[in-house]
Amino acid sequence: MRRSAFPSVTALVALLAASACTQDFDQFEPELFPVSASGSGSSGGAGGDGGGQGTTASAASSASSGGGGAEQCLNGDDDDDDGAVDCADDDCGGFACVAVPEDWQGPGVLYAGPAAADVACPEGFPTRVDVGGRDLLDEPATCSACSCGAPTAECGAPEVTVYRGDTCDGLNVTLAIPTDECFSAAGINASSYSGEAPDADPARCAASGGEATVPPPRFGTEGLVCAPGPDSGGCAAGEACAPREIDAPFEQGVCVWREGERRCPRGFDERHVFASSVVDERGCTRCTCDADGVGCAATLTFFREAGCEAPIETVSFDGSCAEDTPSAASLSVEVTATGSCAPRGGAPTGEVAPGDDRITVCCAG
Repeated sequence: MRRSAFPSVTALVALLAASACTQDFDQFEPELFPVSASGSGSSGGAGGDGGGQGTTASAASSASSGGGGAEQCLNGDDDDDDGAVDCADDDCGGFACVAVPEDWQGPGVLYAGPAAADVACPEGFPTRVDVGGRDLLDEPATCSACSCGAPTAECGAPEVTVYRGDTCDGLNVTLAIPTDECFSAAGINASSYSGEAPDADPARCAASGGEATVPPPRFGTEGLVCAPGPDSGGCAAGEACAPREIDAPFEQGVCVWREGERRCPRGFDERHVFASSVVDERGCTRCTCDADGVGCAATLTFFREAGCEAPIETVSFDGSCAEDTPSAASLSVEVTATGSCAPRGGAPTGEVAPGDDRITVCCAG
């Protein structure tokens, strides 16, 4: 079992600490973030495909009314030299101070959709926080084919019945013949004979294959929070400067987030819960080999000379009557495993499921 965890958001606490001090957030009202046509936010954004770079509040900057350059509304500097920083600057009308609730992180803007890795954070929001996802995609493991090696078997000793008659009739005697040895044919007076292949017990083949290739877990909906840098200013203690209007593909409303499945604080009523870990039990069933098709074969070879020299004839033991037995000085019997095994297994198994870890993102509607 593999446990995958998405990057934790706790590393962002120190980064945003200057703008997230404790404050009584019950006094915060949703009206703090109206979608204002008079604000400096643009509605162009990145488009619905999530592939471009959206903007918030006119690329986080406003025209200068002082002696410096254009006021950058989220960098903590007095860019236009008018004595006011970020949200305190009249040029930043598309921005407002946000009271971040105690124990929550923020503010930020939320993207919830496919392929979050391809989405660029807006200008002025350089910090990316991957918060997990929803709707895990059903992608089973791919299994390599199972195969079976050459058969092996423990074969019994073959038996040969020899007859005085020419057609396997009349007086007979059954002999147990040692295998893979050369023995003398002296004293064997037979006109015909028959032999049966010995039993295979046990029989087996070595199995291989069934290796799993598991695609990375993917959510149908992936969550991404983009947060401003730690220097945004112009607000009271416990507050942070944030845009009033959010452009697509990001969700409307400034957001805060926290590990665990939580109720949203007052003023942040749009709740999004993401799984930040997965439990991956995908794999393949074990490969095995069905040895029902494996048996033993036996062959008898007659030799003209002692010591199994100068072979005359080789016949198989298949239960049939062998007539006209040649005159031989020595004999040998060879037993081998025959047939093949049928592979079994190598099928995808298991699934990937959300883990117990959750991240809750709450946005001002």
